[in-house]
Amino acid sequence: MRVIHRVQDNIKLLELSVSDDRQKLFARVVPQIDCHSAAVEDIRREIETISPAELLEEEVIYDICLELRQNKGCESRRVAKGKEPEIGRDGKLVWLVRRFRPGANGAEDREFADFFTLGLFENIEAGREIARIYRPGTGAEGIDVQGKKIPAKPGKSFNARCDNTVELRSDPAHENYTSVIAGNAGYVHDEGEKFSVRETLHISGNLDWNMGHIDFVGNVKVMGDVQKGFHIKARGNIDVLGSALGENVLTSQRSISIKGFHQGFERSSVSAREDYSVDIAHGVSADVGGNIIIGKEARDCLFRAGLGVRAPNASFVGGSAWCVMGFEVKTLGNDAGVTTAIELRNELEVTKEYRVLSDTIRKHETAVAALELHIGPYLKNRQRVPLLRNPFRAKMTDLIAKYDSVAQSLEKLREQERTMRESRPVQDDARVNVIGEAFPGVQLSAGDAQYTLADRVPGPVTYRKPAQQGEWIVDKFQAMRKE
Repeated sequence: MRVIHRVQDNIKLLELSVSDDRQKLFARVVPQIDCHSAAVEDIRREIETISPAELLEEEVIYDICLELRQNKGCESRRVAKGKEPEIGRDGKLVWLVRRFRPGANGAEDREFADFFTLGLFENIEAGREIARIYRPGTGAEGIDVQGKKIPAKPGKSFNARCDNTVELRSDPAHENYTSVIAGNAGYVHDEGEKFSVRETLHISGNLDWNMGHIDFVGNVKVMGDVQKGFHIKARGNIDVLGSALGENVLTSQRSISIKGFHQGFERSSVSAREDYSVDIAHGVSADVGGNIIIGKEARDCLFRAGLGVRAPNASFVGGSAWCVMGFEVKTLGNDAGVTTAIELRNELEVTKEYRVLSDTIRKHETAVAALELHIGPYLKNRQRVPLLRNPFRAKMTDLIAKYDSVAQSLEKLREQERTMRESRPVQDDARVNVIGEAFPGVQLSAGDAQYTLADRVPGPVTYRKPAQQGEWIVDKFQAMRKE
């Protein structure tokens, strides 16, 4: 401290000292001969020559005056205090969406969890505001004990570490923050120090309890296996570098690729707007708008391809395949004579709508057959029904009415199916190619024309669809055209 003011009279010796940080003013008082007549106003007036009135410690000044009247002094009493400058709040990032943080455990981040549907991230569309970066506060200026202003100290800015997948956008209407806008569709990948909006969701291992079901607006890439019971829905491609182990529903608006084995059956399905490729498939039901590509084997599968089935190095055994452009395989069927059906269809017949229609027709046919069994001879001899006694007569009347309704609906559905099949003919160059060999039990169809192999046929050979209602043509091998 250093003395900055000194005054002496008959009442007191007053020295005022300021602290090194200039925030405190201290008084040293030595009583003089007339100290008993000390007045608070005189002491305050001297101190105010150094420090503004609003900074004075009034109670301390009053106490010094009382002590002085009793011939007591003081060595160092704080009589004024300055105001420290306020540091502004630091800038910060506030998230508006749920982002994916590597290593986070979904079960721990939620109060409760369906372990199949953890929801570890949120789908982001391009142009969406995903976060806000708030600017640092300016703080408030201070004042030292002599009344001089001390500049405010602003907070630290938040330095966003992001790439070109996001845009930082200012808005004059919101001067206190900058908006973070997604530059593309995807999910927010947050690594703490940096973040981005990624179009491809990479799953480093298996798709299992750690991630749950996936519903994503971009591409999904699974480096391991898709465990039993887990589903993937993606707007982009789905790539599985391992296998899909059963009861999986895979849906893509583009293509699906499985490098390993794909186990299907009842609770499994594949739906892709473009292609589906797999090394080995067993019991897989697949509806695709493009090609189905088999690496080694497909067994007991149900395929619907908007273009073709291409398996030049693979075998296709059991099940059925509907395709528009054609079917090419190395081995078709097996020496056990397992029924294997290949059908050339038009582009409407391989759609899901047609499949739903076909399933509805089958259900109606089953219902009609069951009603015929219940009604028995009264169906053809309806004039006998009024002669029956109640309640059997009322029951039989209801059954016949229900039969007529279901039969009428069935006829309408069959007419709708015929219209879909006849509206567009099977393509003229559609064919079934066998490169290696085909076995008995293979059934080929195109429209109403059927062809069943009775003997083993060595390849390469091409089966061409019949002209209109003619017979299937067995021809020398002609490769399918590429799409």
